[in-house]
Amino acid sequence: MFVAAAIGYNFNNASNSKPDGSVSALSDINISSNSGGASGMIAIPGYDHIVMKAGQKVQNIELGNPKQNNCYMRIAIMLPDGTQLYESGLLAPGQVLNSIELSQELKPGMYEGAILSYSCYGMKEIKELNGAKTIFKLEVKP
Repeated sequence: MFVAAAIGYNFNNASNSKPDGSVSALSDINISSNSGGASGMIAIPGYDHIVMKAGQKVQNIELGNPKQNNCYMRIAIMLPDGTQLYESGLLAPGQVLNSIELSQELKPGMYEGAILSYSCYGMKEIKELNGAKTIFKLEVKP
């Protein structure tokens, strides 16, 4: 069952990069679910700008499921045209990935309107709860 959600955006400018150009900071977007009151809140990490390196599949970027969540989370990254670059496995609350492997190498440039898609799943029964899609600028440096 898909639960409708209201989304409030609180984006950080995630161009606060580590020395290697990868993103280091997460901000949260709260999704309130109709089925759980205060405990029905799910924090969704949001980005304004992410930097990756051209010509390599492995990218040093921090993606994770905020520890305050009471659900598993699957994260996908897509280009503006819908091409899926990455999809994580189920991440437990507090689990953070520091490196990901893309499905393809990227060419240098600015990809306006790239998409981070979040799917949330129950902890007891692995069934989809709700999700969110956020838009960000993907900068690919040579």
